[in-house]
Amino acid sequence: MSNSSDFPFGNVVPIRKTDRFGVYTGEVTSSGEIIEGESVGIAFMKHGSKKFRLKLFVFPNNSYFVVPDDKDDTKYTVLSLEEYQLPTGEMRSHWNRIGEGKLAGSFISLRVQLLPEPIFLCLFPDKNISGEDAIAS
Repeated sequence: MSNSSDFPFGNVVPIRKTDRFGVYTGEVTSSGEIIEGESVGIAFMKHGSKKFRLKLFVFPNNSYFVVPDDKDDTKYTVLSLEEYQLPTGEMRSHWNRIGEGKLAGSFISLRVQLLPEPIFLCLFPDKNISGEDAIAS
């Protein structure tokens, strides 16, 4: 393939493997509406999945997971994944429950241990895609 500078890169649409969702502080009004506050994280969901991978800016090296309840479509569980290796070399993993969530309009209201206030995961994916995301996708 030649390195032609006239290749129309502007016409190339990146294939997104995951959708990004904003995570915010917020306020719940008396009518139950959520008013978004500051951005405190980001969540990712692969197409066809029901599980969110949650990244909080205050804990940048950790990923958490938000999974729907099996029995109630309005409830969620927040989990952390602990992976470790046994002396035999076998890898083991353990899921730890670190919070819960419930549907609140177009958000999931999350109560996470060690965070004093709830945070809100927006259920509408971010529409704008930055240049870095377009390259990485």
